[in-house]
Amino acid sequence: MNKVIKYSIRNLVLILLFVTFSTEIHAQLNPSPELLVGIWTFNESASLAKMPAHINANLQTSVDLQQHVATFYSGRQMQFASDGTFAIAFSNGQIFTGQWTLEGNLLTTLTAEGDGATQQITFLDAQNFYLMAQQYSDPDAELMFPELYFIKN
Repeated sequence: MNKVIKYSIRNLVLILLFVTFSTEIHAQLNPSPELLVGIWTFNESASLAKMPAHINANLQTSVDLQQHVATFYSGRQMQFASDGTFAIAFSNGQIFTGQWTLEGNLLTTLTAEGDGATQQITFLDAQNFYLMAQQYSDPDAELMFPELYFIKN
């Protein structure tokens, strides 16, 4: 009888683990728009950790590169509203607004100026996501941040 109880408990635990992990994997593959609604702040430390080593080395010595990161990345906030509008605010006070959609794991933004971008989004959990930055058309161009991490406020 104890063997039956042990196997039943073990099977129950395995089923619960499967359901938990399959739900998390499903959420990562098919994020819902409701997860994105809110204010998100650029996670500099997580993004820097994914920066190519040679670019990170240049960042340590280049004042121009440090200024670029400070202006366009550090402190960046993105707000996604449930009505499909967004705003991106940079530390230099520059703000872009527009419309957003989320289809599967593709986030598409279109600014009021008409500039559009589609990026792959992965939710790590309800408070953290990252965007896979778009590749440039120039094969010699390299992305400073291949993954842009954000934390929900």
